[in-house]
Amino acid sequence: MRISTVLVGLIALGCQSATAPDAVGTWGGREASLVLTISGGTMSYPCGASTIDSTWALSPAGQFTAVGQYFFGGGPVPPQGGTPHPARYSGQVQGDALTLTITLTDLSQTLGPFHLFRGGPPVVQMCV
Repeated sequence: MRISTVLVGLIALGCQSATAPDAVGTWGGREASLVLTISGGTMSYPCGASTIDSTWALSPAGQFTAVGQYFFGGGPVPPQGGTPHPARYSGQVQGDALTLTITLTDLSQTLGPFHLFRGGPPVVQMCV
């Protein structure tokens, strides 16, 4: 009887896990803002915008990875829209903070890091 009680207790402990980080929701800060859903996301910057594909991932340790497109802002936008640049996103979620870096793969240019907070204020494109 004693062994079965200990065994049940050990099984119950093994089934418990720490709460995994979650990135879905709205994130904001002074440098950028992000709206992320299961099906993808959008980011706004003072002078640009970007999209995140649905294939984004968040590891149990909080490592964020994604791909998408980045659009530089400023000046009049052509009728067909801005020129997209393929983008690779990498970052870290720690509690209600997300630090994110974007690499424009066609330009070999890195943007960021951006420091976002869950529920933080949105950034509006204000580039002229």
